[in-house]
Amino acid sequence: MHNIVFLDKSAVAPKIHLPKPGFPHQWVEYDYTESEQLVERAKDATVVVTCGAPVRAAELAQLPKLQMVCVAMTGTDHVDVDYCHENGIQVSNVPAYSPATVAEHALGLLLALRRQIVSYHTLLKSNEWYGEDWQTNVFLDYEVNDIHASRIGIVGTGMIGKAMGKMAAGLGMDVVYYNQGKTSSELPLVSFDELLETCDAISLHCPLNSSTRDMFTLTELKRMKKGAVIINAARGGIINESDLAEALRSGVLAGAAVDIVEQDPIRPDEPLLELMELPNFIMTPHVAWSSQQAMQGLMDRAIENINQWNKGTPTNLV
Repeated sequence: MHNIVFLDKSAVAPKIHLPKPGFPHQWVEYDYTESEQLVERAKDATVVVTCGAPVRAAELAQLPKLQMVCVAMTGTDHVDVDYCHENGIQVSNVPAYSPATVAEHALGLLLALRRQIVSYHTLLKSNEWYGEDWQTNVFLDYEVNDIHASRIGIVGTGMIGKAMGKMAAGLGMDVVYYNQGKTSSELPLVSFDELLETCDAISLHCPLNSSTRDMFTLTELKRMKKGAVIINAARGGIINESDLAEALRSGVLAGAAVDIVEQDPIRPDEPLLELMELPNFIMTPHVAWSSQQAMQGLMDRAIENINQWNKGTPTNLV
């Protein structure tokens, strides 16, 4: 009889059907589990399921019954995978559950930013445009730019990056890729220098690790092509947040749109929230992954990972 604890059920939309593992088990779920709550809640667990709730070494060391961590996401930076490997705890994730989902959101952010969709929506909502001469009003409050025929540089050559490239190419963009340490590919690769100096938009689709953390600081943002924008639907920390704020406020960077912050989940004191009044900045709260279709597929595959692990034929091991 396995004891399974779902640490953060609130990460799954109410309409999503959550299948149960196909073997005898006890199932307990919590809306969200902070680090200091983990040991008490999972003390008898043989399996924990986490979307984004942290599972760190300090708490893992106090869970001697734990045999598996099922990550119901692709990213595993919130789990101490090294500790799990060293202590015989298997970790599974759900890779590429819906590459188009994140790519669609990133493309939507790019379109909204370049076409100033949010700014003009907000303008009409505020009624600030309405005056005696409204019949002759021409709306030129915010600068609108086409993305057709512009160059987009995609950081990362995984399935999401490729999906983003395919969509961007379909809109007539010139698509190039950058991948650290990769020199040959069927994709059009460019150097980091060329990425910064020639791209009208840069979209991030790479993991957060020691080599990508602070990949974009004020130094790199200053080197970007004049009028360029940057999109981050990957991981917070790839762009240095304080440097991003300075670059936007000073005009060094024409615009930015992000779906993820360094301290995830987003908190009321998140520094980037101070930029929300800027017309050249858009932020969404880590929802790029969360279409109904993607979430259902994600949870189906996460539970199937548990089933396969129980059978002795584990899949999607990290």
